[in-house]
Amino acid sequence: MTRHDDPFVRYLRSKEAIDDRALHRPTLAELGDRLGRRADSKPGEPLRVVSVGAGTGAMCRRLLSWGVFDGHDEIKYVMVDRRKGMADEAAAAFAKWARAAGWAASPTKDGFRIERHGRQVSLTYMTSDLFDAMSALPRAIDLAIGHAVFDLLPLRRAVSTILSRVVDGGYLYAPITFDGRTAFRPAHDADDDVVAAYHETMRDGESAGPETGSDLLSVLPELGARVIGAGGSDWVVHPEHDDHERVFLDHILGFFEQSLGKSDAVDDETLREWLATRHRQVETDELSYVAHNLDILAQLG
Repeated sequence: MTRHDDPFVRYLRSKEAIDDRALHRPTLAELGDRLGRRADSKPGEPLRVVSVGAGTGAMCRRLLSWGVFDGHDEIKYVMVDRRKGMADEAAAAFAKWARAAGWAASPTKDGFRIERHGRQVSLTYMTSDLFDAMSALPRAIDLAIGHAVFDLLPLRRAVSTILSRVVDGGYLYAPITFDGRTAFRPAHDADDDVVAAYHETMRDGESAGPETGSDLLSVLPELGARVIGAGGSDWVVHPEHDDHERVFLDHILGFFEQSLGKSDAVDDETLREWLATRHRQVETDELSYVAHNLDILAQLG
Protein backbone atom coordinates (compact mmCIF):
# COMPACT_ATOMS: atom_id res chain seq x y z
CA MET A 1 0.00 0.00 0.00
CA THR A 2 1.26 3.50 -0.74
CA ARG A 3 1.35 5.82 2.23
CA HIS A 4 -0.69 9.01 2.20
CA ASP A 5 2.62 10.89 2.58
CA ASP A 6 4.24 8.94 -0.27
CA PRO A 7 6.24 11.48 -2.32
CA PHE A 8 4.79 10.33 -5.63
CA VAL A 9 1.22 10.57 -4.33
CA ARG A 10 1.99 14.09 -3.10
CA TYR A 11 3.32 14.89 -6.56
CA LEU A 12 0.12 13.61 -8.22
CA ARG A 13 -2.00 15.70 -5.89
CA SER A 14 0.20 18.77 -6.39
CA LYS A 15 -0.15 18.74 -10.16
CA GLU A 16 -3.94 18.44 -10.34
CA ALA A 17 -4.46 22.21 -10.37
CA ILE A 18 -1.50 22.66 -12.74
CA ASP A 19 -3.05 20.15 -15.14
CA ASP A 20 -6.43 21.87 -14.76
CA ARG A 21 -5.13 25.14 -16.11
CA ALA A 22 -2.87 23.49 -18.72
CA LEU A 23 -5.41 21.28 -20.50
CA HIS A 24 -6.30 22.43 -24.01
CA ARG A 25 -9.96 23.35 -23.61
CA PRO A 26 -10.96 23.24 -27.32
CA THR A 27 -9.75 19.65 -27.59
CA LEU A 28 -11.56 18.74 -24.37
CA ALA A 29 -14.70 20.46 -25.65
CA GLU A 30 -14.45 18.43 -28.86
CA LEU A 31 -14.31 15.25 -26.81
CA GLY A 32 -17.36 16.31 -24.80
CA ASP A 33 -19.33 17.17 -27.93
CA ARG A 34 -18.55 13.86 -29.59
CA LEU A 35 -19.39 11.85 -26.49
CA GLY A 36 -22.66 13.75 -26.27
CA ARG A 37 -23.51 12.83 -29.85
CA ARG A 38 -22.58 9.22 -29.10
CA ALA A 39 -24.99 9.21 -26.14
CA ASP A 40 -27.78 10.58 -28.33
CA SER A 41 -27.19 7.95 -31.02
CA LYS A 42 -26.90 5.03 -28.58
CA PRO A 43 -29.42 5.73 -25.82
CA GLY A 44 -29.13 3.44 -22.84
CA GLU A 45 -25.68 2.14 -23.77
CA PRO A 46 -22.98 2.58 -21.13
CA LEU A 47 -19.85 4.54 -21.94
CA ARG A 48 -16.82 2.25 -21.53
CA VAL A 49 -13.63 4.07 -20.59
CA VAL A 50 -10.10 2.84 -19.84
CA SER A 51 -7.50 5.20 -18.40
CA VAL A 52 -3.82 4.17 -18.56
CA GLY A 53 -1.44 5.52 -15.94
CA ALA A 54 -4.52 6.55 -13.98
CA GLY A 55 -2.77 7.38 -10.70
CA THR A 56 -5.32 8.48 -8.11
CA GLY A 57 -8.06 8.87 -10.72
CA ALA A 58 -7.82 12.67 -11.04
CA MET A 59 -8.72 12.63 -14.74
CA CYS A 60 -11.93 10.69 -14.13
CA ARG A 61 -12.99 13.08 -11.37
CA ARG A 62 -12.11 16.03 -13.57
CA LEU A 63 -14.13 14.79 -16.55
CA LEU A 64 -17.11 14.09 -14.32
CA SER A 65 -16.87 17.49 -12.62
CA TRP A 66 -16.44 19.37 -15.89
CA GLY A 67 -19.44 17.75 -17.55
CA VAL A 68 -17.60 15.85 -20.27
CA PHE A 69 -19.59 12.69 -19.47
CA ASP A 70 -22.92 14.40 -18.86
CA GLY A 71 -24.70 12.70 -21.77
CA HIS A 72 -24.28 9.23 -20.27
CA ASP A 73 -26.27 7.86 -17.36
CA GLU A 74 -24.03 4.81 -17.01
CA ILE A 75 -20.24 4.81 -17.25
CA LYS A 76 -17.94 1.83 -16.82
CA TYR A 77 -14.52 3.25 -16.04
CA VAL A 78 -11.38 1.10 -15.71
CA MET A 79 -8.24 2.68 -14.24
CA VAL A 80 -4.89 1.05 -14.99
CA ASP A 81 -1.67 1.81 -13.14
CA ARG A 82 1.34 -0.37 -12.50
CA ARG A 83 2.21 1.22 -9.16
CA LYS A 84 1.17 -0.98 -6.24
CA GLY A 85 -1.14 0.60 -3.71
CA MET A 86 -2.42 3.28 -6.08
CA ALA A 87 -5.84 1.61 -6.10
CA ASP A 88 -6.19 2.39 -2.38
CA GLU A 89 -5.20 6.00 -2.99
CA ALA A 90 -7.75 6.28 -5.80
CA ALA A 91 -10.50 4.78 -3.65
CA ALA A 92 -9.76 7.23 -0.83
CA ALA A 93 -9.63 10.19 -3.22
CA PHE A 94 -12.92 9.20 -4.86
CA ALA A 95 -14.65 8.70 -1.50
CA LYS A 96 -13.64 12.21 -0.39
CA TRP A 97 -14.56 13.76 -3.74
CA ALA A 98 -17.89 11.90 -3.95
CA ARG A 99 -19.03 13.17 -0.54
CA ALA A 100 -18.21 16.76 -1.48
CA ALA A 101 -19.87 16.47 -4.90
CA GLY A 102 -23.05 14.79 -3.67
CA TRP A 103 -22.39 11.31 -5.09
CA ALA A 104 -23.20 8.19 -3.06
CA ALA A 105 -20.24 5.81 -3.03
CA SER A 106 -20.35 2.09 -2.32
CA PRO A 107 -17.86 -0.78 -2.71
CA THR A 108 -18.30 -3.49 -5.34
CA LYS A 109 -16.65 -6.87 -5.84
CA ASP A 110 -13.97 -5.44 -8.13
CA GLY A 111 -13.90 -1.75 -7.18
CA PHE A 112 -16.55 0.75 -6.21
CA ARG A 113 -19.56 2.59 -7.61
CA ILE A 114 -20.75 6.17 -7.32
CA GLU A 115 -24.32 7.29 -8.01
CA ARG A 116 -26.15 10.63 -8.20
CA HIS A 117 -29.48 11.73 -9.68
CA GLY A 118 -29.96 8.42 -11.50
CA ARG A 119 -26.45 8.39 -12.96
CA GLN A 120 -24.06 5.56 -12.13
CA VAL A 121 -20.29 5.25 -12.55
CA SER A 122 -18.69 1.85 -11.96
CA LEU A 123 -14.98 2.16 -11.20
CA THR A 124 -12.52 -0.71 -11.48
CA TYR A 125 -8.79 -0.48 -10.76
CA MET A 126 -6.22 -2.77 -12.39
CA THR A 127 -2.73 -2.83 -10.90
CA SER A 128 -0.90 -3.80 -14.07
CA ASP A 129 1.24 -2.48 -16.86
CA LEU A 130 -0.47 -1.31 -20.02
CA PHE A 131 0.27 -4.40 -22.09
CA ASP A 132 -0.89 -6.99 -19.56
CA ALA A 133 -4.02 -4.93 -18.84
CA MET A 134 -4.99 -4.64 -22.49
CA SER A 135 -4.50 -8.36 -23.07
CA ALA A 136 -7.06 -8.99 -20.32
CA LEU A 137 -9.68 -6.58 -21.71
CA PRO A 138 -12.08 -7.23 -24.59
CA ARG A 139 -12.27 -5.02 -27.64
CA ALA A 140 -14.99 -2.91 -26.08
CA ILE A 141 -13.43 0.46 -25.21
CA ASP A 142 -15.29 3.58 -26.31
CA LEU A 143 -12.70 5.99 -24.90
CA ALA A 144 -9.07 5.27 -23.99
CA ILE A 145 -7.15 7.90 -22.02
CA GLY A 146 -3.39 8.14 -21.65
CA HIS A 147 -2.71 11.12 -19.39
CA ALA A 148 0.97 12.26 -19.29
CA VAL A 149 2.11 8.71 -19.93
CA PHE A 150 3.04 8.06 -23.56
CA ASP A 151 6.54 9.56 -23.29
CA LEU A 152 7.35 6.80 -20.78
CA LEU A 153 6.33 3.96 -23.12
CA PRO A 154 7.41 2.45 -26.45
CA LEU A 155 5.12 4.71 -28.43
CA ARG A 156 4.08 2.72 -31.47
CA ARG A 157 3.64 -0.50 -29.49
CA ALA A 158 1.66 1.25 -26.74
CA VAL A 159 -0.68 3.06 -29.13
CA SER A 160 -1.20 -0.06 -31.25
CA THR A 161 -1.99 -2.12 -28.15
CA ILE A 162 -4.53 0.39 -26.88
CA LEU A 163 -6.20 0.82 -30.27
CA SER A 164 -6.56 -2.96 -30.54
CA ARG A 165 -9.11 -2.73 -27.73
CA VAL A 166 -10.95 0.39 -28.94
CA VAL A 167 -14.19 -0.11 -30.89
CA ASP A 168 -14.56 1.30 -34.40
CA GLY A 169 -15.48 4.94 -34.00
CA GLY A 170 -14.03 5.02 -30.48
CA TYR A 171 -11.57 7.60 -29.20
CA LEU A 172 -8.05 7.91 -27.83
CA TYR A 173 -7.41 11.01 -25.70
CA ALA A 174 -3.79 11.82 -24.83
CA PRO A 175 -3.67 14.94 -22.65
CA ILE A 176 -0.47 16.47 -21.21
CA THR A 177 1.85 14.58 -23.56
CA PHE A 178 5.38 15.99 -23.30
CA ASP A 179 6.68 17.56 -26.48
CA GLY A 180 10.30 18.53 -26.25
CA ARG A 181 10.76 21.84 -24.46
CA THR A 182 11.71 22.49 -20.85
CA ALA A 183 12.75 25.88 -19.48
CA PHE A 184 13.69 27.30 -16.09
CA ARG A 185 14.04 30.96 -15.18
CA PRO A 186 16.05 32.82 -13.98
CA ALA A 187 18.56 31.45 -16.49
CA HIS A 188 21.54 29.47 -15.23
CA ASP A 189 24.83 28.89 -17.03
CA ALA A 190 24.30 25.12 -16.91
CA ASP A 191 20.71 25.16 -18.19
CA ASP A 192 21.47 24.13 -21.77
CA ASP A 193 23.65 21.20 -20.74
CA VAL A 194 21.37 19.98 -17.95
CA VAL A 195 18.13 20.22 -19.92
CA ALA A 196 19.62 18.65 -23.07
CA ALA A 197 21.03 15.78 -21.02
CA TYR A 198 17.69 15.30 -19.25
CA HIS A 199 15.84 15.13 -22.55
CA GLU A 200 18.38 12.61 -23.81
CA THR A 201 17.64 10.31 -20.86
CA MET A 202 14.09 10.06 -22.21
CA ARG A 203 15.48 8.14 -25.19
CA ASP A 204 16.88 5.40 -22.97
CA GLY A 205 15.44 1.91 -23.28
CA GLU A 206 12.03 1.72 -24.94
CA SER A 207 10.73 5.13 -23.86
CA ALA A 208 9.16 7.19 -26.62
CA GLY A 209 11.45 10.18 -26.15
CA PRO A 210 11.07 13.92 -25.65
CA GLU A 211 9.09 14.68 -28.83
CA THR A 212 6.27 12.25 -28.04
CA GLY A 213 3.49 14.78 -28.54
CA SER A 214 4.57 15.64 -32.08
CA ASP A 215 5.32 12.00 -32.84
CA LEU A 216 1.76 11.04 -31.89
CA LEU A 217 0.45 13.29 -34.65
CA SER A 218 2.00 10.95 -37.23
CA VAL A 219 1.88 7.63 -35.35
CA LEU A 220 -1.88 7.76 -34.78
CA PRO A 221 -2.86 8.07 -38.48
CA GLU A 222 -0.34 5.38 -39.41
CA LEU A 223 -2.17 3.06 -37.00
CA GLY A 224 -5.64 3.89 -38.30
CA ALA A 225 -6.73 6.67 -35.93
CA ARG A 226 -7.64 10.10 -37.30
CA VAL A 227 -6.52 13.12 -35.26
CA ILE A 228 -9.62 15.26 -34.66
CA GLY A 229 -8.33 17.66 -32.03
CA ALA A 230 -4.96 18.88 -30.76
CA GLY A 231 -3.43 21.82 -28.98
CA GLY A 232 -0.85 22.98 -26.50
CA SER A 233 -1.20 22.14 -22.82
CA ASP A 234 1.93 23.64 -21.33
CA TRP A 235 2.79 23.39 -17.66
CA VAL A 236 3.62 26.94 -16.56
CA VAL A 237 4.54 27.58 -12.92
CA HIS A 238 5.78 30.97 -11.82
CA PRO A 239 6.09 32.97 -8.59
CA GLU A 240 4.42 33.41 -6.26
CA HIS A 241 4.13 29.69 -5.59
CA ASP A 242 1.45 28.07 -3.51
CA ASP A 243 2.16 24.96 -1.44
CA HIS A 244 1.12 22.57 -4.22
CA GLU A 245 3.39 24.31 -6.71
CA ARG A 246 6.36 24.02 -4.35
CA VAL A 247 5.77 20.28 -4.02
CA PHE A 248 5.42 20.00 -7.78
CA LEU A 249 8.62 21.92 -8.53
CA ASP A 250 10.62 19.98 -5.95
CA HIS A 251 9.44 16.74 -7.53
CA ILE A 252 10.32 17.94 -11.05
CA LEU A 253 13.83 18.72 -9.80
CA GLY A 254 13.86 15.25 -8.26
CA PHE A 255 13.20 13.78 -11.71
CA PHE A 256 16.26 15.65 -12.99
CA GLU A 257 18.39 14.44 -10.10
CA GLN A 258 17.26 10.84 -10.47
CA SER A 259 17.67 10.72 -14.25
CA LEU A 260 20.95 12.60 -14.54
CA GLY A 261 22.49 10.86 -11.53
CA LYS A 262 22.70 7.78 -13.75
CA SER A 263 24.21 9.72 -16.66
CA ASP A 264 27.71 11.05 -17.29
CA ALA A 265 26.45 13.79 -19.64
CA VAL A 266 26.70 16.39 -16.85
CA ASP A 267 29.49 16.27 -14.29
CA ASP A 268 28.46 15.70 -10.68
CA GLU A 269 29.62 19.07 -9.38
CA THR A 270 27.74 21.01 -12.08
CA LEU A 271 24.56 19.02 -11.43
CA ARG A 272 24.80 19.47 -7.65
CA GLU A 273 25.27 23.23 -7.99
CA TRP A 274 22.43 23.54 -10.52
CA LEU A 275 20.04 21.55 -8.32
CA ALA A 276 21.01 23.48 -5.19
CA THR A 277 20.37 26.77 -6.99
CA ARG A 278 17.00 25.63 -8.32
CA HIS A 279 15.83 24.23 -4.96
CA ARG A 280 16.85 27.49 -3.28
CA GLN A 281 14.86 29.42 -5.88
CA VAL A 282 11.79 27.31 -5.04
CA GLU A 283 12.24 28.13 -1.36
CA THR A 284 12.64 31.85 -2.07
CA ASP A 285 9.76 32.01 -4.57
CA GLU A 286 11.94 32.88 -7.55
CA LEU A 287 11.76 29.87 -9.89
CA SER A 288 9.66 29.72 -13.04
CA TYR A 289 9.21 26.46 -14.94
CA VAL A 290 7.72 25.73 -18.37
CA ALA A 291 7.22 22.33 -20.02
CA HIS A 292 5.66 22.13 -23.47
CA ASN A 293 2.95 19.47 -23.82
CA LEU A 294 0.28 18.58 -26.34
CA ASP A 295 -3.27 17.32 -25.89
CA ILE A 296 -4.37 15.05 -28.74
CA LEU A 297 -7.76 13.48 -29.51
CA ALA A 298 -8.04 10.80 -32.18
CA GLN A 299 -10.87 8.62 -33.49
CA LEU A 300 -10.40 5.05 -34.68
CA GLY A 301 -11.71 4.18 -38.10
